Amino acid sequence: MKPDIINIDGSPLYLDRDLNFLKTFLSSQPYSGVVVLGDENSVRYCLPVIKDILPEGIIVIEFASGESNKNIDTCQEVWRKMLAARVDRKALVLLLGGGVVGDMGGFIASAYKRGLDFIHIPTTLMAMTDSSIGGKTGIDFDGIKNVIGLFSRPKAIFTHLGFLNTLPDKEMWSGFTEIVKHALIADRILFNELKKSVDEARPVVSYEILRQSILVKKTLVERDPFESSVRKALNFGHTVGHAIESCMLKAGTPLTHGEAVVYGMIAETWLSHKTGLILADHLNEVENFLLKICDVKKIIGLDRSQFFDFISNDKKNESGKILFSLLNGIGSFSINKAVNEEGIEDSLNYLLSR
Repeated sequence: MKPDIINIDGSPLYLDRDLNFLKTFLSSQPYSGVVVLGDENSVRYCLPVIKDILPEGIIVIEFASGESNKNIDTCQEVWRKMLAARVDRKALVLLLGGGVVGDMGGFIASAYKRGLDFIHIPTTLMAMTDSSIGGKTGIDFDGIKNVIGLFSRPKAIFTHLGFLNTLPDKEMWSGFTEIVKHALIADRILFNELKKSVDEARPVVSYEILRQSILVKKTLVERDPFESSVRKALNFGHTVGHAIESCMLKAGTPLTHGEAVVYGMIAETWLSHKTGLILADHLNEVENFLLKICDVKKIIGLDRSQFFDFISNDKKNESGKILFSLLNGIGSFSINKAVNEEGIEDSLNYLLSR
């Protein structure tokens, strides 16, 4: 049997089938207290799963769910509650939830009193395979995703697939797209395995599929902790995807992060072909797969002016150039590919014509 502990840049990630790893960790650490940060969904549905494991006297701080609440106002609200509860520098912050909870909660913990230890207990597939891994924390600002934040490693990550039973199918598919991304940039065999799920009502994810996906991110994070080189491959689908996500959020018709990334991957796979990195057969194979898990009609009314405003402010841009991470075949990648505005518009037109 393969080990259930994966070391990621100094932070152990536990595939915690029975929650025994979490129980052992909490009972062996001399923290002054435990602060649980979560949204209304994770507090309601997931906190009861681990409540018997937690020490007495925990402080539970709940905030509203959703990307629209991932901002400095929510951070200030949480910090005030932590101060009112007299949370000291020796406390542990337990981040219970999906990507928004992990990103913002990690930022809150890292900034409060110059930094509290925190752990991730991801409760969505998106968080399990992506956002809880790699030490990125942050919030949105002025409508731009993740533009304020810092790198801060968790003490540990505890991944328990049982939490996925609380998720609707829509959220499962959202997280599944990040596994697909990992496969497309680095694991052709995993991509072939994932094809078996797209005809199901709900993706089937085992600990082994999760392990393979996590190992892709682990390899890139450890080779490039601060995203100066190969880690940029993880941005595949995200340059176009983040701009679409921000536009739809501003329009009052928000997408899941995974939906936006699927749209981004279709456009950026086309760019990969247009720039000569992949064959037409690869474009067709990837596109046919992705179109089974998204509906392009949802973004037909996209505001193009806003789209280009958001994409021009993408945090990955350098020296005025809009940089992409593209495919170099299925299971391989190419980073720092500059694409001009005309090429981006062509990719958007291509996406919207599907």
